[in-house]
Amino acid sequence: MSLNPRRYDVRELRQIAGAPRVDADEAARERPLRQPNRNRAEQAARSAAFTELLQRQRGQRLAADEPQSDDAGDRPYLRTVPASPEAEHELGEWLGYLVDVGGHLRSRDALSYYAELGWIDPDAVDALTRRLEGFDAPRYDRAFLPADHRISLVSIVRIASCASES
Repeated sequence: MSLNPRRYDVRELRQIAGAPRVDADEAARERPLRQPNRNRAEQAARSAAFTELLQRQRGQRLAADEPQSDDAGDRPYLRTVPASPEAEHELGEWLGYLVDVGGHLRSRDALSYYAELGWIDPDAVDALTRRLEGFDAPRYDRAFLPADHRISLVSIVRIASCASES
């Protein structure tokens, strides 16, 4: 029994023939259109925040018209552990993330590494290390990736900003 083309939709015939999809302008497409990335705005915001943090770390001006304060670019970013509820929430989220991803030992090493980089004061590292034991066993327990350290830098600056607001 042969196929009668009049009994099928054009799309079905193309699918049967294995032909590539065709746009309205008759240009063949190799792949179907990609779904829009709903997190693109969020990724752009994170990228902009990280760029700003790197500029602060290097002590560069953030904008030509914007006057730079005396403490912008100063290190360490986190000198003490703030006592505000917002800071406690940010600390819990960040330390929980570190332990969940890397485990307790890697998290302690990461905090020491951040002190070496000048992101955190050594006294604050001691206080944060004591808090790590309150978190459950990690879900992933893997080595930290550069993206994890970027998340840490953003978290550190958020926590430090809680201290400057109070």
